[in-house]
Amino acid sequence: MLVQMWEHNASGWEGLADDDQERVMGRTKPDSIELDDDVKPADSHVARTVLEVDGEELHIFRRNVAFGGVTRHGTAFVGFSRDQWRLEEMLRRMAGVGDGVRDALTRYTQPVSGAYYTVPAVDALARFAPPDED
Repeated sequence: MLVQMWEHNASGWEGLADDDQERVMGRTKPDSIELDDDVKPADSHVARTVLEVDGEELHIFRRNVAFGGVTRHGTAFVGFSRDQWRLEEMLRRMAGVGDGVRDALTRYTQPVSGAYYTVPAVDALARFAPPDED
């Protein structure tokens, strides 16, 4: 599991027109539909965080939640994957490691903390549960 806190530059983001924000994200604002590949910029957040190996897209389970107040706020990100390298590779791609294409979203938000945690499988945890009593 990867947990990160990202702090936003709200004035910079809000200074962008809606269509510019959509190009940064790679999704439409009203309904969060992914932009077509022929329109979606290579540096969009969606383009940088899609991970493909041998033509197959490898997914992670992810959730974001807003945090903060008026002057300081951002997003808490939690990502789960059975393979830590998937999460690492997505972060590398966001930073432009390998091809020099940096995720456009990182111009408007920056990580302020982060950590990896091991989450045991349910089967492994079940070994420590007390026996069922009938």
